[in-house]
Amino acid sequence: MKCAGCGAELQFDDPSKPGYIPFEVYEKRLAEGKEILCQRCYKLKHYGKVTPMKMNTDFKKELKNVLGSFDLILYVIDITDFEGTYREDIADLLSKKRVIYAVTKTDLLPKAVSKAQLKEWLKRRISAKNPDDIRIVSAKKKFGINSLKKRLISSGKDKALVIGVTNVGKSSLVNELAESEVLSSPVPGTTLGMIRRKIKSFKFYLYDTPGIITNDRAIDLLSIDCQRKIVPSREMTRKTFKPQKSRAILIGGMAMMSVENPQNLAPIFQIFTYQNVKLHETKPEKAEGFFKERAGDFLIPPCYKEELKDVDWEERYFEIPEKEELVIAGLGWINVKRGPLRVKIKFPKGIKIVKRNRLIIPRR
Repeated sequence: MKCAGCGAELQFDDPSKPGYIPFEVYEKRLAEGKEILCQRCYKLKHYGKVTPMKMNTDFKKELKNVLGSFDLILYVIDITDFEGTYREDIADLLSKKRVIYAVTKTDLLPKAVSKAQLKEWLKRRISAKNPDDIRIVSAKKKFGINSLKKRLISSGKDKALVIGVTNVGKSSLVNELAESEVLSSPVPGTTLGMIRRKIKSFKFYLYDTPGIITNDRAIDLLSIDCQRKIVPSREMTRKTFKPQKSRAILIGGMAMMSVENPQNLAPIFQIFTYQNVKLHETKPEKAEGFFKERAGDFLIPPCYKEELKDVDWEERYFEIPEKEELVIAGLGWINVKRGPLRVKIKFPKGIKIVKRNRLIIPRR
């Protein structure tokens, strides 16, 4: 049997995949002769909510099918987690489309980062066909909303597909742009549920899609409740370190960083992370035990003891020069003021850790 809303084959095993409905709910609706909707379509119809979808082969296939009905894409990216939310595999799928990039949460960066500096950094990082299609916005501060709206309207199109991974602020942005909320059928031939929203004062529609679950960001390992506690709503926390000898720095219970015994001048570096992430410095010989024992209570995230019990861990060495930053996707980054910085990092296996050209230029 198929879902009456999206046409997906009903299934009872995986809530993250199309067509899921709890078996007991299915039996009840069948016995009562009521319309049978999958859980995603039910939430869409009755609560206006779109459920996140795992970013796997099936989802990409669905996205490809949807893209055929749209010439314009609004791709929402979170500047506080750029490496986790600007995805090369998504960009490849969009290569033949007109893409407007909305870079959100810019108000959460340190005030020392100017909009001009940020725009230049983004131009080097995003492969936009037209640099003016990179728009810096903040739904919370209502910054850049009108400019983004004008960019969409001036495209010559009458609709755009809105995409982005989970927790990028996509819903908040769409809410600022739009005035109406209408349940819409999926694009023919797909099972991807969407909400159609009309931009205020214009006959232009945004088709909001489910947030994409990536599974390679630290935040992806946390429960929904814990994610809500960690996702930033205020300016990012930054803490400066200048270790004169070997030290260990714990980034919540998600990463343990061991700083090698400094030679000559001690390195100076800052860790940028979300306001509810606990940073703790300790002796290397105490770090491992403390990391295991206090994760989930003193060391947040995780938000409770058992949250990472099934996680496998790995260790890697990095050397970070002054002009680069080391990013732990979904958790934050390390910015080197005086380097190089040589570190060993223990972190959950599969989490994306990359070096990048620095976003933050330290003041001398």
